[in-house]
This record gives sequence, structure tokens and C-alpha cells, in this order.
Amino acid sequence: MIKPQPTDAHRAREADAVSAETIGELINLAGRQRMLSQRIVLHVLLATQGHAGAADVAKGCLSTFAATHADLVEGNDRLPGVFCDALRQLYFGSHRADERIRRFIEDAGAAASCLSPESGDAQAAADALVAQVSPLLELLQAITLAYQNEMRNVERAASKRDEQLAEQLGRISMQANIVAINARISAGRAGPYGREFAVVTSLLSDIVKEMEHMIHGVMNARGATARLR
Repeated sequence: MIKPQPTDAHRAREADAVSAETIGELINLAGRQRMLSQRIVLHVLLATQGHAGAADVAKGCLSTFAATHADLVEGNDRLPGVFCDALRQLYFGSHRADERIRRFIEDAGAAASCLSPESGDAQAAADALVAQVSPLLELLQAITLAYQNEMRNVERAASKRDEQLAEQLGRISMQANIVAINARISAGRAGPYGREFAVVTSLLSDIVKEMEHMIHGVMNARGATARLR
């Protein structure tokens, strides 16, 4: 059965559902993959030279690297997996990131299974890993940058929503202010009969002030976010 491809609207909803906090965690995981890949190769080489404990370190790093790649691509109970078109293109498109990373995991696993200074197979496997180091590091860097771009997209969308909210509150505040002024004028004209009406206009003025305070809060939050960048 052919799985239907997601529509653009569906993809947009997918991206919108991923919070900035989650994308931040994905950025950290993707960045850690770069470090782990280097540690795997380094300790495989050290193990072939007889360094004690290097094989265990290589195997531990490889286990973490493989599990993290599965979480980034397939997701888990906290992470969404590949959640946008840019990442789909990177992992499954012309860059073939998923395929290339899984091949590295297989090659590293094969090397780790025969690590010893005397093993010719181990040295050949280590050499094969070394040949993958630079291209793999460039690929992992591209993945990290893709997540960082998604974070910027989320921040821009949040900033736009804040602008729209501030504009909407500003329009409502202006309209309410006009109503309050007209109401005070009408209450004054009504003389003693307008006292109860004046209480209502006072409450309306308080509401206007509260809305203006909300607008300032939204704008200040936007300014703080911009300064943090």
C-alpha cells in the first residue's frame, strides 16, 4: 500500500506543533552527534593500537550515537522525529543523510566487533571509518544547521504573532478609549442622573489602562527576545 504524501498544510501544522524548547533539544542532540562521531573513530583507532579501555568507550559512544539518530529521525515520546520538509529533504532526499549515517553506524559496529591490535580486519575497518570522517562531519553539521534554521522560523512566527496581537489590542484599546471618553461626556451632561453611568465609564477606563499595560508587556517581551539573539 502506498503511503499518501503529506500536504503543505499538513507539514505546516507539523512544524507549528513543535515548540522552540523541543527544537532547542534537537539542536543539542544534533550537535552532540558530531562530537560522538569523532570519539567513535578516535577510540576505534586507539583500540587497534592496544589502548586499554578504548574499545569500551568506542562501543558506548556508538550505542548513544545510534540511539540518538533513531530519536532524531523516528522520534520518541518527547521528540517529533523528522517534522518538516527541509529535514525530510536532508535526511531522505539528495543528501541521503539517514542512509549515510546508518552506513557509518554499521561500519563502526563491524569495526568494534573485531577490535584488537593483532587483528588485520580491525585495522581495515578502522581505515574505512577514517575515510568517512570528514564527509560525515560535514553532513552532521548540515543537519545541525537545519535544526537551527527551524528554530529561527519558529522565532519569526512567534514574533509575527506577537506583533499581530499587539496591533489588535491597540485597535481595541483605541476604540474602548473613544467609547469611554464619549461616555464620560454623556454622563456629565446627564448631571445627577449620570452618576451610575459615570461608574461604568470609570470601569471602562480601567479596562483600557489594563489593555495598554498588556500591549506594553507584549512589546517589551519582543524587545527582550530580540536582544537575546
